[in-house]
Amino acid sequence: MAKKSTTDNEFGIDGGSSNPKKTLIFTMGGKGGVGKTLTLTSLADFLMSKGVSFQAYDCDGENAGKDSAFSAALPGVGRPNLRSLSDCDKLLNAAADGSESVTLADLPANASGDFMEWWDQVINPDTLGALNLRLIGIGVITPEPGTLASVIEWARRMQDNAGYIVAMNQRVDQRVKVEPASLFVEYHSPAGRSFVNAAKPCEVVIPALTAGAMTHLLKAHQLPGEAATNPAIPLLERARIRTWRESLLANWEASGVLEAIAD
Repeated sequence: MAKKSTTDNEFGIDGGSSNPKKTLIFTMGGKGGVGKTLTLTSLADFLMSKGVSFQAYDCDGENAGKDSAFSAALPGVGRPNLRSLSDCDKLLNAAADGSESVTLADLPANASGDFMEWWDQVINPDTLGALNLRLIGIGVITPEPGTLASVIEWARRMQDNAGYIVAMNQRVDQRVKVEPASLFVEYHSPAGRSFVNAAKPCEVVIPALTAGAMTHLLKAHQLPGEAATNPAIPLLERARIRTWRESLLANWEASGVLEAIAD
C-alpha cells in the first residue's frame, strides 16, 4: 500500500519539498497516445536552449524503433526496462549518482502497475533525502475526455513524494485562438482545480503543429531546434516547425520549470 500522507487533501500533497541537488523528471506513464514523448522531447530541447545539461533515458520499450520514440531524437540514451524492478532501481541510482543535475526519463504507457509496485516499495521522504534527489512527474492531458483521470490516478499514488508538471497538449491546430480553459474542460472542472490546488504543478501548453510538419519533425529524428534548421525538410514545413518551437520555448519559459529544478 502507498504510504499515507498526513495532509488533509485527497491527493496527500502538501506542496512542500526540499531542494535537493539532483532532479529526475519522468513522464507519468498512464494513458497512451496523449503526447508524453513529444512533451519530454520539447522539454529536452528547451533545457538545451538554456544551457542546462541532462542525461536521458528511453524506458518505453514498446515504442522502440519508431519515429516517435524518445531515443529517436536523442540517440545514445539509456534504455532501461521499467517493467523490471531492478532496472527501476538502476534509473533512480543513475539520477542520483550521475554527473548531470537533471535526468529525463520517458516511461511507457500503461506502466502504472509495474512502476507503482516499485514506487510503493522504495519511494518515501527518507529514501529521497538520502539520495539527495527530487522527483518531478509530467502528466499530459489533451482536450479529449478521460486524459486527466490518468494524471490524477498517478498523483494519488505518488502524493508529495514528487512535484508535478501538467502539459496541455492541444493536438488539433486551432485557426482561431482558443483559451486553454475552453479546450481543457476537465482540467478546469472542480476535480481538476482540486488537483491543481493540491499539487501546484508547473503548467505548459503544447501548441498544435500541422500534421505534415509533425511528420517531417518525427522522421528527422531530431530535436525541434535541430529540425527547424534542417535543409532536408521542405522550407515551409521547416518554417512551421520553427514557429511552433518558438511558442513552445516561450511556454516552457513561463512554466516555471527552471525554478522547479534549481537548487
